[in-house]
Amino acid sequence: VVAGGGLTGIESAAEIAEQHPELDVVLLSRQTPGAMMGEKARARLHAGLDRLGVQVRAGVEIVKVMPDGVAVDTGQVVEAQAILWTTGVRVSPIAAAAGLEVDDRGRIVTDHALRSVTHPNIYALGDAAAIRQGYGVIHGTCQSGIPTGVHAAASIARELKGKQPKKFRFGYIHQPVSLGRADGVIQFTHPDDSPRRFYLAGRFAVAYKEAVSSSPWTTYRLLKVLPALGAATWRRGGRSTR
Repeated sequence: VVAGGGLTGIESAAEIAEQHPELDVVLLSRQTPGAMMGEKARARLHAGLDRLGVQVRAGVEIVKVMPDGVAVDTGQVVEAQAILWTTGVRVSPIAAAAGLEVDDRGRIVTDHALRSVTHPNIYALGDAAAIRQGYGVIHGTCQSGIPTGVHAAASIARELKGKQPKKFRFGYIHQPVSLGRADGVIQFTHPDDSPRRFYLAGRFAVAYKEAVSSSPWTTYRLLKVLPALGAATWRRGGRSTR
């Protein structure tokens, strides 16, 4: 059983099913896996899971984990020899305990430059921060983690030179997901993470995903030679991030 139908759960279920076709892999999720994608990309994603033999059970919530399976809110018990938990992240309580203002998930609330609103000498980034843009609070993935890290570093450098940090602006590009080693779906998005019409699938998606997964160090090297503008300069996202 793979618990959680987010991208991590989808990729895990697909990878296990492909590498171990003798196993029965069941993906349990509150929402339909790929719910944030467009209709065509989501249909292609489910076709890939079907091809690999992954049994998807959406609309259920796990209420108890047992040594031999999980109980769901419908009253059923799904038997399992192993359970992989992929239902999200929990923020460290250290920020709240230290007196910083946090949101209802424990993330540090930041100003426009990624500084804590109560302790402006502290920068917060990645999934530890509640960073608001015009479309809402960004979610913690590598897409936002790299730009927030770069922005914080550039801002500290500016402050050491007696300058003010610049405003952080960020827009999403894509939702990439692997379906084993030979398949995948890439949903391209608007800056607010809503799906565009265009998506990639199959071998083209595999090549794209591998390039993205191996890109962080290349990205950092690239940003070192760009002006210190803070957030990734190619992802400002237009009006939706203002």
